[in-house]
Amino acid sequence: MPRPARTLEKPESAVTGVVVALPEVRDNAALLAGLKAGEPWAKAALFERHSPHVQRLLRKILGPYPRLEIPDLIHDVFVRALSAIDQLREPGAMPAWIQTITLRVAYRAVSAHRARRWLRFWEPVEEAEIGGRGVDTEALEAYRRTYAVLERMPTDERIVFALRHIDGMELSPIAVATEVSLATVKRRLARAEERFAAAARRDEILRVWLEEGDRWTA
Repeated sequence: MPRPARTLEKPESAVTGVVVALPEVRDNAALLAGLKAGEPWAKAALFERHSPHVQRLLRKILGPYPRLEIPDLIHDVFVRALSAIDQLREPGAMPAWIQTITLRVAYRAVSAHRARRWLRFWEPVEEAEIGGRGVDTEALEAYRRTYAVLERMPTDERIVFALRHIDGMELSPIAVATEVSLATVKRRLARAEERFAAAARRDEILRVWLEEGDRWTA
């Protein structure tokens, strides 16, 4: 006997803004069919399935400073995905497809962030609360300084560096996600590593971490 579909009452969907019942979605094919049919449950299921990875990638690339923008950027990723869902042909390509859209949104966010930097002279500095009890203060300071170095990198290099050394992604998936050749990824990564190493050697905190190996890539 076929297993009956399980429905879950979800709170308000971050994509649709309405309360929907989610049938159990076992594979990407069923999800893609539902999305192309415009089913509200499919939109909510897409968000539920992929938003943790989207959020993690955005945080790894953008760092601690623009964290208040992360929910808006996540929303932007899924709005773009839903508007282009008819372009997706292979259900199995959905995770990589979402990842590519996420990197496009991250690229635009970094570019916009840099375009607005001159305004910060007039605004108070606001950093996210990433500390707390039991936090390694040295590691926290190295974390902040790492992203301060990334702020000065070209956007293409920053994204490749963050994906490789902060997120731990392999080079071939980075090439797919960033829509460039593997050779281009290698060139960008080499330049980014050179820039980071040069900056880290001039920093009293990062220099120690750099000399101890790849602690800063964790």
